[in-house]
Amino acid sequence: MSTNPAPAMALLPPHGLDQLIATFGDIFAYIRPYHTLNPRWQSESLEQIALPFPLALSWDLSRSVHRISCHKLIAGKLSDTFAQIQRAGLTTALTSFGGCFSFRPQRPGSKLSTHAWGIAIDLNPAINAQGTAGKMDPALVAIFRDAGFKWGGEWQGKSRDPMHFQFCTGY
Repeated sequence: MSTNPAPAMALLPPHGLDQLIATFGDIFAYIRPYHTLNPRWQSESLEQIALPFPLALSWDLSRSVHRISCHKLIAGKLSDTFAQIQRAGLTTALTSFGGCFSFRPQRPGSKLSTHAWGIAIDLNPAINAQGTAGKMDPALVAIFRDAGFKWGGEWQGKSRDPMHFQFCTGY
C-alpha cells in the first residue's frame, strides 16, 4: 500500500458564474456597503507570485513589476505559464503589464470583472485596446491557451479584448 498522497486533480477553467463561484469562492459575500471589497478577500484568496522576468507597468514604462497578485488556486499555473514564456524566448513579446487583480466598485446591473477574482491578466495594453484585433503574439496566446486561459482577442464586437487572458469561460 502506497503512502504517497493521490495526485491533485488538475484545475479546469470553470464555465459560467456558478462554477466560477464554486471554484474560486463567493467574492460577492465580501462586497461591503457602497460596493467596496472587504480586505479579507485578498488575504484569504490571493497570493503573490514572482515573475521570472520583469514586466514594465503599462501606465509608467519606467517602472517594472517583479511580482503579481492572483488567486491562490492559479498561482502555480500562472507561474508555470510565465516560465514557459521565458523558456520559449518570448519575454520581448511582452512589452507591458496592465494588471491582474483589481476590484472596481460595481455599477448596479454590471458584471464583476474576472480581475476581481484574481483569475485574469492584461498584457501589452498599448497595442491591444479593447474592441480592436490587437497585436498579441500568437505564440503567447498559444502558451496561455494551453494553460487553460481564455483569450479575450477571440471575443467579438466591442467586448473583444486582445490584452486580456482569463482562467474561466462563459462569463
